[in-house]
Amino acid sequence: MACTLVAGLVGAEPSTQTADIPPVTDYLVTPDENGESSIARIPSAEELAEASRERSQQDYLEAIERIEVEDGAYGGQLSQHLLGLGLTYQKEGEHDDAIDVFKRAIHVNRINEGLYNLNQVPMLEHLIESHVARGQWEDANDRHHYLYWLHRRNYGEDDPRMLPVIDKLSAWHLNAYALDVSSGLFHHLINAHNLFKLAVDIIDTNYGTNDLRLIDALRGLTVSNYYLATYQGKSNKGFQMTTNASSAPSAEERARLDQYIINSYSSGKKAITRMVDVYANNPESPPSASIKAKVELGDWYLLFNKWHSALDIYQESYDTLVATNASDKEIKRLFGKPIALPDLPLIDTQLPNEEAPHYVLVRFNVTPYGRARDIEILESYPSDKVRIRSRVRKSLKVAKFRPRFENGAPALTENVTHRYLFPAK
Repeated sequence: MACTLVAGLVGAEPSTQTADIPPVTDYLVTPDENGESSIARIPSAEELAEASRERSQQDYLEAIERIEVEDGAYGGQLSQHLLGLGLTYQKEGEHDDAIDVFKRAIHVNRINEGLYNLNQVPMLEHLIESHVARGQWEDANDRHHYLYWLHRRNYGEDDPRMLPVIDKLSAWHLNAYALDVSSGLFHHLINAHNLFKLAVDIIDTNYGTNDLRLIDALRGLTVSNYYLATYQGKSNKGFQMTTNASSAPSAEERARLDQYIINSYSSGKKAITRMVDVYANNPESPPSASIKAKVELGDWYLLFNKWHSALDIYQESYDTLVATNASDKEIKRLFGKPIALPDLPLIDTQLPNEEAPHYVLVRFNVTPYGRARDIEILESYPSDKVRIRSRVRKSLKVAKFRPRFENGAPALTENVTHRYLFPAK
């Protein structure tokens, strides 16, 4: 997750550098509490990675010890050496040690450069990576929020420089909800929704209402609205998900959540419709992008059992692709095979260090209306797990698929084979 934050580039790189510090090309200008500017070097992600490859843990430990002897426990160069040491621990999978070192690096950095300086961002981001690797979800959640708060304090909530951190935090909340790895799932869901909405507002204000940067934020709104529409207050969100217990919302929170749920269908539809318009009105949009977005609108209709509206949109989109001489590859990508819905590209359903999953291999037919029929379990592991086979059958009976097209129309697809994964328990 490491990134380089640049508030200002100044002059040429100084000619005096110690042998222990990798070359740095970017600088961050930060005012101190007296209003005077100080210049802090920020290694790029590539430099940090290269430094961690070239230097061993022992190299860093010796450099840290030397600085402690010469400059004390809070020497100005310590934080970057600690960061390098933490990266070597992280690379070796020694995440507990990495966490301890990253925490110390952040502490030293704050003492030298102030509580609110942005040079601590790479340390925080790597700390989050190790928390996630260790399954310390609440710690990772707290660090994500601190990163957001830190950027907001430096830039203000509506500044376009907030967009990268909004993107990271909203993705974190969506995945935390989808994977059910943290308490207060409804908070993750609402936070993700509000962050995507904030991103849309920032882009609208700073870049215009047809800027292509809107697409990811609008798609995020679509995903969060789908989860809001299907929220049941318990761990029941599909395959490849964990089922940890989550705290239930209070009566006041439930009332607020209910309002989000009531608005979720129309809000999601509005977001996709706007995606169609952004693509249609932006001359730099990729070919057929507006049609692809319209297909997503058809998916939205299908997910909410509006079969006729969905099929009308699919047919219109298919006919437009043919009429505009879209490539066979493009047409097949959208309509060449049944697509299981929801198709959520923003969600990462793989837990880190996950054990070999249980699975069910199943074969079925998909009707022209996108329904699974003639379901047959081919194989499962472990074979004696009746519950997961039953779960697959029940899920497929209500599942939705974008249908395959053949000869210009939705067609029956026989012998579709899917493998559904479950975390091993």
